[in-house]
Amino acid sequence: MPSIPYQFRFEANAVDELRTRIAQTRWPRRFTAQNWDFGVDQDYLRDVVDYWRDGFDFEDAERRINAVPNYLTSIDGLPIHHLHSRSAQEDAVPVLLLHGWPGSIVEFLEVIEKLSAPESAELESFHVVAPSLQGFGASPGIGEPGMTPVRIAHRMAALMRELGYEQFVVHGGDWGTLLATHIASLYPQRVLGLHVTLTHPIPPGDVPEAMALVQDHEREWLKGNEFNALDGRGYFEIQKTRPETLGFALNDSPAGWCAWVLDKFYQWTDCERDGIRDVRHAVSWEKFLANLSVYWFTDTISSAMHFYREQYLALRNGTGAAGEVVVPTGAGIFPQEILKSPRAWYQRRFPLVHWTEHEAGGHFGAMERPEAFASDLRAFVQTVADLGPVALEQSKSGRTAKMRVDRPDGGAGCRHYT
Repeated sequence: MPSIPYQFRFEANAVDELRTRIAQTRWPRRFTAQNWDFGVDQDYLRDVVDYWRDGFDFEDAERRINAVPNYLTSIDGLPIHHLHSRSAQEDAVPVLLLHGWPGSIVEFLEVIEKLSAPESAELESFHVVAPSLQGFGASPGIGEPGMTPVRIAHRMAALMRELGYEQFVVHGGDWGTLLATHIASLYPQRVLGLHVTLTHPIPPGDVPEAMALVQDHEREWLKGNEFNALDGRGYFEIQKTRPETLGFALNDSPAGWCAWVLDKFYQWTDCERDGIRDVRHAVSWEKFLANLSVYWFTDTISSAMHFYREQYLALRNGTGAAGEVVVPTGAGIFPQEILKSPRAWYQRRFPLVHWTEHEAGGHFGAMERPEAFASDLRAFVQTVADLGPVALEQSKSGRTAKMRVDRPDGGAGCRHYT
């Protein structure tokens, strides 16, 4: 089925209803704790939802989303919404960008133009596809269990083929990392390279002294990983076990939905300046609320959280883990990412050819640091292009790629490694 042009619309009557719901919020008694230690601060939340009601420009948000061509493409009878921006160069490399939760296609709005139509003619451009995952935004769920991450991965690969891209580079962040890894494992002949921003810190089983491989600054990463796993994981446990129950509450209350997501942006973004944390230091309210609104107005708050339950059940029955990846892999590490693997551990699991440690940014790297994100992804694709045929060799020390690397200068704000 050919792609059908699509326009995001925040309808006036739906916006009016949102504003009414916010005005009628039943706020709990005030509770004061330092540093959001018990959750979202009420005064801060009130400011955000008041701005959503009275200050946020819904029409401008529509224009920003629709400035990139939007389409619906049916795969096996179920539509996938996607942004699709083609390069002026017909033979440009296709790039598939995959978001996670609580992100959306809004994460990639700024980087799509930088990748598909860069300001400098000297920079390589790409055909860019950024889908809404199934059950997110304008990509509907199926209304019953069974839309597993592996199934979504197959659908994303099928979408690229339907769009005419037999081979492509795939990027993933958050759950998009899992999906991108599945795609690279399932379709090694089609995936030119795998690029991620979230790296799971799994110690290599074949190295008895795994910690001896860890650099000093990476030990700090592991401490941060542990904190996020222990103190910041409450949302994960409920979403993997009872997402539908939580969905009834969040789907009915814009203030509740805003609080649930705001907590993640507060914890996961690089938003601290001079000892003060404020989400606006990393992401403007316009970006944050556009992302929030995509979920609210498409009625996908609940269905998007089903992803957690589907993956949890898949892991229980032995089908959740991605298989071996043999395609060239790159990672762009933002300092406030919630999971960061030591490089030595990661390169024993993947044929790593590109590794960047950014000096700023967090979990929503493409949204927080679009220039750095686009530059790093472009550098990775250049590295893959420089490789030519890649020969993999297995050794007890891990998997490496024999290659020729002409590393482009990373510029200010990041460190590139060969």
